[in-house]
Amino acid sequence: MILIVGLALILRVYNLGSNPPSVYGDEQSFAWNAWNILKTGTDEYGTPWPLQFRAFDDYKAPIPVYLLVPFLSFGGLQTFVVRLPVALFGTATVYLLYLLVKQFDLNKQRSEKIALVSALLLAISPWHLHLSRGYFESTIALFFFVSAIYFFVKAREKNNYLSYSSLFFVLTLYTYFTPRIVILLFIPFLLWWGKDWVFKAKQQLVYAAVILFVLTLPLVKISLFDKGLSRIDKLTDSRSEQIVREVERDRNGANSPLFIKTILHNRPFYWVRILVNDYIEQFSVNFLFLYGDSSLRYGIGNFGMLYLVTWPFFLIGFPVLFIRQRKIFWLLIGWMAIVPLPAAVVGRPFAVRSLALVPALVIFSAAGIVYMTNMPRKTITKRIIAAVLGLGIVCSLGYYLFRYHLEYPSYAATWWGWENKAALDLAFKSEKNYDQVFLSNFYSGMDLAFAYYTADDPIKFRTAKANQITLADNRQQIQLGKFYIGSLDIDDERLRAGILPPRTLYIGRPEEADSTEIISAPDDGRILFKIYRTQ
Repeated sequence: MILIVGLALILRVYNLGSNPPSVYGDEQSFAWNAWNILKTGTDEYGTPWPLQFRAFDDYKAPIPVYLLVPFLSFGGLQTFVVRLPVALFGTATVYLLYLLVKQFDLNKQRSEKIALVSALLLAISPWHLHLSRGYFESTIALFFFVSAIYFFVKAREKNNYLSYSSLFFVLTLYTYFTPRIVILLFIPFLLWWGKDWVFKAKQQLVYAAVILFVLTLPLVKISLFDKGLSRIDKLTDSRSEQIVREVERDRNGANSPLFIKTILHNRPFYWVRILVNDYIEQFSVNFLFLYGDSSLRYGIGNFGMLYLVTWPFFLIGFPVLFIRQRKIFWLLIGWMAIVPLPAAVVGRPFAVRSLALVPALVIFSAAGIVYMTNMPRKTITKRIIAAVLGLGIVCSLGYYLFRYHLEYPSYAATWWGWENKAALDLAFKSEKNYDQVFLSNFYSGMDLAFAYYTADDPIKFRTAKANQITLADNRQQIQLGKFYIGSLDIDDERLRAGILPPRTLYIGRPEEADSTEIISAPDDGRILFKIYRTQ
């Protein structure tokens, strides 16, 4: 097990500060708020020690921010330091899954084997590995979620572990917004699943309920009254608008009587159809084993969330556990059934929101692998199965790592906000030659990227944002020393008129006047910025 945990750690921390190739908006937001807390005791808007953090007109859970503070206090505002906590939590989840599977009602030898294989599959899982290398709060939440299940299962032996389970469920709720829906359904399911013993521990069950109730009261308040569900509201509003458009389009295109149109084309029916489709899609072979998430921020593209070689063993794991350990089978089925619901409500299959699926999936795969390599058969057959499986996993992992470390930093760069970093790198390299440097805010978050990459003083940055300067042509700019953030919208006429003062560097948006110097995207060569210099 030590080797598996070591492998998980190496895969998650190797070249962590450079790949992914830059720090995208949410990572910057978490880090910048943690930096503000460290330096001022307030968030980026001046609110002292909040229970939720406003960012990009959205609200984020508190634990990912506060967790970063001690890391930044020792290592500074550096990309490796920012991503390290998630890499460590991801590694710890590998070991925790091993402990969880060992608690299952299997014979000792088989339980140990399935636990080891489960841990190994999670350690090298493209899904979990990828989301352990950026500052994704869902990876931290998964650690707490699996911890809660582990202590719940362990409470069969010692009832006071129910309180620990309750506490870890609370931590999950304060880490990521998706579990706020999942846990509402999952805790009743767990109580049903463990009804044979859990209701006999009445005192400990009451303690656990009190912990859950008292510690979630602040969360209930911010969710219902302080925009704590704003992200979910935005996503469901967007889905509702999409459905309204589809209903109107289909009604307008139909020649049937109005009452027939109303019956066949209505919002409730379309809601159900889309929800069922998006829910089922999360279990599709395309998503899980062939193509993965369509976003290059959450996967490497055209590569399954799980290795294709494990697909047959995943399918075999279902009858194996159903026949040999039905109690565990139903726990995993309930786990898999509940976790994808929030993602289905708000949109397409989404790796981040459905990350908590991974442990259940790999346990089924592990059960299938252990069964197939331990069936009573000739030794040569076992060796062939083991060899084919081992070779398939090694080749799959090797191909994934090759693409991830050698190709992904180029073709996925702009999915990680690389354009702003490239502009800032050029600006910082050239600043000594100029009296003023203008940076276009064509790509959202240029001001936050500047603050992050310079580890700026929070008070100074807030003051500059709140007191923007007005240029001669009434354009608003954020001024930070010799740096100005905001587009100048230069066309040929303004360029000939000398709109740029002497000794100026302007990194402008791609639609502005022609320039012989550009910053281009590393994947397709499209123009990201145009560069203008005056002597």
